[in-house]
Amino acid sequence: MNDEREIAKKIMGYLDRAAAELKSGTTYRLQVARREALAALAEPERAAELALAGVGGAGGSPGKRHILTDARVWIGVLLIVGGVLYFQYWQSMQQVRDIEETDAAILTSDLPIEAYLDRGFPAWLKRGTDN
Repeated sequence: MNDEREIAKKIMGYLDRAAAELKSGTTYRLQVARREALAALAEPERAAELALAGVGGAGGSPGKRHILTDARVWIGVLLIVGGVLYFQYWQSMQQVRDIEETDAAILTSDLPIEAYLDRGFPAWLKRGTDN
């Protein structure tokens, strides 16, 4: 413990001698920087808004563009919406093709149309597939 105190006294002596040799302008700037650092520690900075990584500059700092004004975001949204709409269109076209194929198969079959309209026909089909 005594060794630590002696080392600390020696270090303080070196630092005091080095500080005495500093110019007055440098000393003043160091004092100002120390006050600013202590003030920043006293009041932690709060985030003013949510920010995505890489959007709006480093850390979403104030004064930068808002996320909703960025064209890249809107292009991404439009691509996603366009993809969903195209998928729905493609799916509905598939259903139309399936219905067309079924209608074509019914119309080109050997059975008359009245057979399909008969109430017992679905039961006959079901009975035929059960065997």
